[in-house]
Amino acid sequence: MRTPLIVCFLLVCLVPLPALCQQQLDAATREDVMQLMEMTGARDRIQQLWDGMIQQTATTAADSYRLKHPEATPLQLHKVAETTGVAMRDALKVFSIDELIEAIIPVYQRHLTHADVRSIIDFYNSPPGQKLVKEMPALMSESIQAVDPIIKGRLPEMQAAAEKAVESSMKDSASDKENAP
Repeated sequence: MRTPLIVCFLLVCLVPLPALCQQQLDAATREDVMQLMEMTGARDRIQQLWDGMIQQTATTAADSYRLKHPEATPLQLHKVAETTGVAMRDALKVFSIDELIEAIIPVYQRHLTHADVRSIIDFYNSPPGQKLVKEMPALMSESIQAVDPIIKGRLPEMQAAAEKAVESSMKDSASDKENAP
């Protein structure tokens, strides 16, 4: 009776093994992923994304300041935006784009096979792929501009939610201190 159970157990455990091995054997190589990232301008896209985040954060900070201080002068609003932008740029300096790309490579390798990446590279070598790469900076920039009014329109809600969260956190912190031995 034990032998059939052991055989069943081994079959259940070992049958998927060839499929798993095949997936690992056909995984995209580091070189595949690096070539794909280079072709798509991943390094430039990360920098562009950061620049967009910096600009968006600076603008949002100035808008938020204006909501709290309606009498603020244009010079004060400019100073808030500038200071926020500089602080954000300084904060992002702790990140190395190379370090981020190295962290992303295994993600691509888990989800894409060598054949997948080669096909994607072939697409980027085609005229439509080349056009997409060429237009990507404009697409990203215009997309950021397109969502900016939506974000600004929700700024009071976002600010209220943030203030509520801070107040709640402060209350929880005060409560924890009171209950501490």
